[in-house]
Amino acid sequence: MALNYEDLEKRFDCACNDAVSDLSVQYKNTYQTGGPGRLSAFLELIKLQFEQVESAFIRDNELSVDIEALRRIKLIAKSYAKKCLDEYSKISI
Repeated sequence: MALNYEDLEKRFDCACNDAVSDLSVQYKNTYQTGGPGRLSAFLELIKLQFEQVESAFIRDNELSVDIEALRRIKLIAKSYAKKCLDEYSKISI
């Protein structure tokens, strides 16, 4: 049976949105008042968070051999991470 890539993308979008929500809470609770050093650490956390979400999704859905699925998942993860990095990089300290 062929993999439904649109469904896969929708499910991964949900996983990425969950990561964005989690990162927002973490920022407010831990990083918001920490100055430049904390912001820099938070930007690194964003990268790590999306790498973990991507890896877990690929593992849980057994996608490691599906080149097209991997390509799509990596593009979505990269897009979400870039959006978060761009948004939080605008914050003045």
